[in-house]
Amino acid sequence: MSESIATGSAATAGARTSAPQDGRALSYRPDIDGLRALAILPILLLHCGVTRLRGGFVGVDIFFVISGFLITAIMVRDIADGRFSIARFYRHRIVRILPALLVMMTVTLAIGCVLLLPNQLRDLGRSAAATSVFGSNVYFYLTSDYFAAASDAKPLVHTWSLAVEEQFYLLYPLLLWSLRRLSRQRLAQVIAGLALVSFAIGGWLATTYPSAAFFLLPARIWELSLGALVALGAVPTIAHRSIRAALCILAIAVIAASCIAISSGWPFPVPFALPPAVAAAVLLAYGGEGPTARLLGAWPLRAIGLISYSAYLWHRPIIAFYQIRHGSTLAPVETIGLLGASLGAAWLSFALVERPASQRWRSGSGLVPHGAAVVLLAAMAIAGLTIAAKADDIRPLSPRQALAASYLGWDSTEAGKRQFSTDRCFVLPTGRGFSPDCLRLSATKPNIALFGDSHGAHFSEALHTLLPGANLIQATAAGCRPLLHGKGLPTCRTTMDTAFDTLDFARIDTVVLSARWLDFEQPALLDTIRWLRSRGTTVLVIGPSVEYDADLPALIVRSEQATGARLADRFRLPDRITLDRTMAGPVRAAGAAYASAIEPECTGTTCRLTTADGTPLHFDHSHFTPAGAQQTLAAILARHPVTRRRPR
Repeated sequence: MSESIATGSAATAGARTSAPQDGRALSYRPDIDGLRALAILPILLLHCGVTRLRGGFVGVDIFFVISGFLITAIMVRDIADGRFSIARFYRHRIVRILPALLVMMTVTLAIGCVLLLPNQLRDLGRSAAATSVFGSNVYFYLTSDYFAAASDAKPLVHTWSLAVEEQFYLLYPLLLWSLRRLSRQRLAQVIAGLALVSFAIGGWLATTYPSAAFFLLPARIWELSLGALVALGAVPTIAHRSIRAALCILAIAVIAASCIAISSGWPFPVPFALPPAVAAAVLLAYGGEGPTARLLGAWPLRAIGLISYSAYLWHRPIIAFYQIRHGSTLAPVETIGLLGASLGAAWLSFALVERPASQRWRSGSGLVPHGAAVVLLAAMAIAGLTIAAKADDIRPLSPRQALAASYLGWDSTEAGKRQFSTDRCFVLPTGRGFSPDCLRLSATKPNIALFGDSHGAHFSEALHTLLPGANLIQATAAGCRPLLHGKGLPTCRTTMDTAFDTLDFARIDTVVLSARWLDFEQPALLDTIRWLRSRGTTVLVIGPSVEYDADLPALIVRSEQATGARLADRFRLPDRITLDRTMAGPVRAAGAAYASAIEPECTGTTCRLTTADGTPLHFDHSHFTPAGAQQTLAAILARHPVTRRRPR
């Protein structure tokens, strides 16, 4: 999204930002700066805690379309005029992208060295190194999984979109140059074919490898290509001004609806990025005149559009560092403060870094900027890797603090992978399918069934340990609760439906249902209990776990560093405790036993955070560590035996 913002930021310094359909003469369009504002504001508001804009991340997709439009318009004009130069193209990108980016990364690394724990600092250093070679999208793809730290705790996660653009623009100028002898119509056909292939790849990845679809270039090329097609004039000619105006108003409404309606759990970017991307293309094609142009060209939106690149760069580290220290649930006053801080930092970055760099270095010839860019990026990569390697020395911890901190990112360790592995019949959205072996009944041992999501799977290892003489049947999958005819991710529903449809429940001693329960799904849970009871099995429901608004290991370390302050009490989410209390009665009335997972951990308003040796009970906001799961489950089984033989 960098060029989509940066080109517009340079408008006041003489850069041109749009092209009519002949692709030759470029002129500044204030409405494109307004469109940038429509893209950046939902991103800022969502990340600052306005959860009603749950689809605010589609702003990135709008930026991709703008970027493809602008770059194609500029390059096609320069090629047609015989003025195109790869060296000059990259000079412009270096001057527009790198100064503000490098300043932001330098400040972020410096603050990270002061505020972050060693595990977090290692991740920051590595992500900085990846960003320096414009590979952060690949880095975040490789380090993302079901349990990965929330993006709130990753100050550089937003640089993935810059990496996508830079990877695209390594090859795209060469493509346009190699096809320079084609007519505009033929060139548009080639780019349309490229877009269709990318769209197909994105659709496949979105349903099989969602993280790859989100982060990696192949699934995003179609968005950049969509803007390119507009720049090439491959859009219908609409003679009636009123129809063009109506289409543009509809496009703004589609963008607004996308920001409100689209959820991060939906397949993305294909197909649900299509409506906002097409809406952006409509505004680029027809929004240069009429009421839409006056609306988007109004000075408040133009002003935000001009600083949108710096706003995008600075908002994430500002918000991330704040939420790392204060939690991800934000009060309205915090939302306003973070929004103001992000826009204030953006204005300073634009005024002190972006605009001066453009005025001084954008024009001219020679390869000095290219050489300087290589040196500075290499230095940043070395700095990031050095910080990652020396994280334990930069942020030294006591042995007890180090033990707690070692559980940050527990799921990525070998022990963590064993706890949540397909060998333990836990199905991830991008993992292997559910194995029928997980439902194999025993004729000689008590059969215990564990159904759930990851909050059920975290008890699997403890059940094996505490019930060595039982046969554990397990159907656990990320993405839905263990409910009959429930909703959720397809892989999860397939797992649950297979278990409910194929098992002979009369041969099962107890079905244990454990999940991150949601209040509105309680009627479905009660129906599931009744259905299971009617098939001759007993049911034990384990209630919700204690949950925090931050990773518990980090809270433990910070509490000890603050000489005993109970930070965890402030970060504990009360709604899970309330749900635990309200679930017990209806569950028992439906015929199941109910076991609180909170009572073994908490007394009144005080909850234990670690085992006796200092091991955290949870490795993130709520999932149990092996020690925490065993300790909690032992207390539950002492009150609710599950292997007592029942009369047949």
